Amino acid sequence: MSDALDRLDNNLSGDGPVNSFTNQVYLGKGKMPGYTTQSPTGGTYQVKPSKGDRVMPVAQARASYLTDEALRNSWLQTLKKNGVTTDPIKARALWDLSVAGASDWYATSAGTQKITPEQYLNWYLGGEKKTPKADLSRSVYQYAPEQIDADINEVAQKVLGREIVDADKQAEWYQDLTKGLNKMIAGGITTQSKLVKNKKTGKLEQVTTQTPEFTKEKAVSTIETAISEADPVSLERKKNLDFANWAFEKMGGRG
Repeated sequence: MSDALDRLDNNLSGDGPVNSFTNQVYLGKGKMPGYTTQSPTGGTYQVKPSKGDRVMPVAQARASYLTDEALRNSWLQTLKKNGVTTDPIKARALWDLSVAGASDWYATSAGTQKITPEQYLNWYLGGEKKTPKADLSRSVYQYAPEQIDADINEVAQKVLGREIVDADKQAEWYQDLTKGLNKMIAGGITTQSKLVKNKKTGKLEQVTTQTPEFTKEKAVSTIETAISEADPVSLERKKNLDFANWAFEKMGGRG
């Protein structure tokens, strides 16, 4: 019991194991390159390469970000996976922040909490990340089957000179037409926004591009094509009737 109390007292006073973990950061398992570090007595000494737990002084870890290309590229990939900017200044600042945070966990826990900078970054971003923004937005119209039927019937009266009857609705062409219209409606209008540099001002501008899959005009054109092909007889009759009416009005006007 006395030995245990002595160890606890040493830990709390900073003379025990906690002290040996101070200003050290755990980098995960793997190969640890050799490096020169400061001796507690004031000089320097060389740490030999090793395998296993990779532990490095915080100052050395921060410097390695600039001197170790593999470490830096690995960190940039970590940032990309988390949807974080890889701007050089911000990327390095996040590395320093994550090294300091991971080191605090490692030192305070006397080496039992082996938290890597990557893990610390995930924790840090856990409270910062917002719901990812969609690359595209889509406006989708809600059309009831009755509305589609009404639209087809309206176009049929103008183009064919007759209404749509139950026999039409049972026909294959009508079924194909309604399926095509439903697919078009489901496409809605796709909106994409992106930042584009204005060549004249040099400033970034948000440019929004809308690509409509469905428009009233497109729907009417689709319906006209389908009903014209389905009932060419009515189509021809309507054209002849329209011409006769036009001619009658012209002749009536001359009289």
